[in-house]
Amino acid sequence: MIFLQKDQRPLLLVALTLSFILSLCWLQSKHDLSIPSSADSQTETVTKPKSGEQQTAAPGSKQTKLSEGSIKALQNETLGFEKVYVINLPKRTDKLDAIQVAASVTGFNLEIIAGQDGADMSPKALPGPFKDGPMHDAIKGCWRSHMQAAHKYALSSPSLLPFLPPPTNTPQPSIVNNRLSSALIFEDDADWDISFRSQLLNFASGAQWLLDTPSGNTPHSPYGDDWDLLWLGHCALAIIATDPRRVLFENDPSTTPWEHRFNMGDIPDMTHYDNTTRIMYATDGGTCLYAYALSYRGAQKVLFHLSMSYYDKPVDFGMHDMCNDHSRNFRCIGVFPQMVDSHRGAGSSSKDSDISRGEEQVRKKGFSYNIVRSTRLNVGHLIDGEMDKIESQWPGEVPELEGDVKISFREKFED
Repeated sequence: MIFLQKDQRPLLLVALTLSFILSLCWLQSKHDLSIPSSADSQTETVTKPKSGEQQTAAPGSKQTKLSEGSIKALQNETLGFEKVYVINLPKRTDKLDAIQVAASVTGFNLEIIAGQDGADMSPKALPGPFKDGPMHDAIKGCWRSHMQAAHKYALSSPSLLPFLPPPTNTPQPSIVNNRLSSALIFEDDADWDISFRSQLLNFASGAQWLLDTPSGNTPHSPYGDDWDLLWLGHCALAIIATDPRRVLFENDPSTTPWEHRFNMGDIPDMTHYDNTTRIMYATDGGTCLYAYALSYRGAQKVLFHLSMSYYDKPVDFGMHDMCNDHSRNFRCIGVFPQMVDSHRGAGSSSKDSDISRGEEQVRKKGFSYNIVRSTRLNVGHLIDGEMDKIESQWPGEVPELEGDVKISFREKFED
């Protein structure tokens, strides 16, 4: 037992009073923190049921409308992904300048991944016997550059190992707070329509539906969960024959007219749709990697199959094989016509590619494949805010459309 002197008792009373007040404050703060707002938590149900009511979706129903959490995530400076990267050879400062300006007028941030010169690579670093020569050096460098993207992303996201909580001793504020386990990767000659952000809203809605997101849910990524690759920019993209589901974007003014579609491989049969319809689907693989997204799991699989295992082909062939070989459980979603394609700038055509060279020509004006209102070709108008001067690549050939893009979800393809 502790005995207090008479003059110590008032001090004890003050201490007990302060302790009681601090305890009340702590309990109140704990109560406040236990109720997150919809602005702070993407996983919170957007519509709160009234007292005595249960919020339920129809059995088996799937998401067809983005939640407030998903829409908010898509409006960030990385387009709803954890990171946005651009692969750029350090010597091609011209390409870096151009895509940085295009990204800035579209309102998103790019992080640079230094491209690899294949001529500088040790043969011991290759996963297979790539051929020698200038063109094959470029193929090796391109392969390694895309592995760098997967490698950098995978190592930057240790907290996203499936089913494991983030480690408390490794601060990853953007990953922990946003829970966006994905990265979008551009090649440095990529171009997109000036409506790219609106396109991504529609794409996210279609992706969530194709991934069987339950109605009323907000997945960790606004593009849905349980995907490995989203193929946004390509030069061909096949459909999985056994999957009849389609998402249709009708009345879409950014859809390339039939006569101006340029591709180099298997593409969907679009004769069942009008000239202003774009479709989304589960893909068996494609060609060209102008823009694609990898989930954390997808990046792990790419590194395992295309770097750690035997491999000796161009990197886009490898991505095709990843989607095509269903035993790898590599889930791919694509869109056609493509939302991103390659740009060919004004000046000498020798600047176009770092892999192959055709007959050299000189252009007075650049162009982009499969893009109606090219961001790069309209950069000057976008900087000056001259939206009334935005130019189409094919003026007079793209119909003036009224109303919004109409999205429909088809469980079964119908002629």
